[in-house]
Amino acid sequence: MIYNPAVPGLFRRVCRIVLLTAFLGGVACSQNQNPSAPQNTPKATDPDLVTCGEKPPLNSRTVRSNLFTAPDQKHRAYAETEATALYQQRPSGYTGPLCVNYSRLFVAETGDFKLRFLQEPADVETGNLLRAVDWSSDGRRLLLELAEWQYEQPGATRSVLIYDSKNFTFQQPDLAHILAKNYSHDCTFNFRVLGFSTQGTIVLEGQPLSPEEEEVQGASSCAKKKTFFELDRASENMVSVPEAPKLQHNARIEVPK
Repeated sequence: MIYNPAVPGLFRRVCRIVLLTAFLGGVACSQNQNPSAPQNTPKATDPDLVTCGEKPPLNSRTVRSNLFTAPDQKHRAYAETEATALYQQRPSGYTGPLCVNYSRLFVAETGDFKLRFLQEPADVETGNLLRAVDWSSDGRRLLLELAEWQYEQPGATRSVLIYDSKNFTFQQPDLAHILAKNYSHDCTFNFRVLGFSTQGTIVLEGQPLSPEEEEVQGASSCAKKKTFFELDRASENMVSVPEAPKLQHNARIEVPK
């Protein structure tokens, strides 16, 4: 079991990432929440987020992704996110979390699926979601998007996560550091990981933060309009491009039975 520190960002994050090969464990963390917040979801308009519900009574649920088969047929993978309701509604005097998330990645070669990655709830950001995006054209690396959020606050932070099936390792580029270098000051975007370009780079879409998100995160948007980026995996250099690059879809995607 390997605990990796959170990628440093523009706002306070205490994220624990666990790389697993055959062991699963974790204890839910606690956080201070605003007890008067009217909603449990960070952004009800974001259909991708797996939560315990928008308003009480809250309920636990588990969502499994489609099955992604590598183009060389040697690896299959799927992600699973479990949202656990600690309480259906906030008890009197309780200021801790109402819902906590665990996100997992399962990968199979020739046999059974094995747990390769676990994202636990963090002290502040108890919400998380792992989304499989695509396999690389050579079938070696799986591109994923990791979303994290604080319940009862607006917005979710998304980052790039890359699984190397040859070495059983993970790579998570520090997007906050890359943006600070590119724009010569600390700033951020609401990122979405779109996939691989025809050249093999990672394509991202960056949307400016809402005023509410900027206030909560204590960060400003790098630009006031949607911006597309290409990220080179090996060098972790990222450049903005005038329009969305053409994507190359490599994986065979199947709906789970």
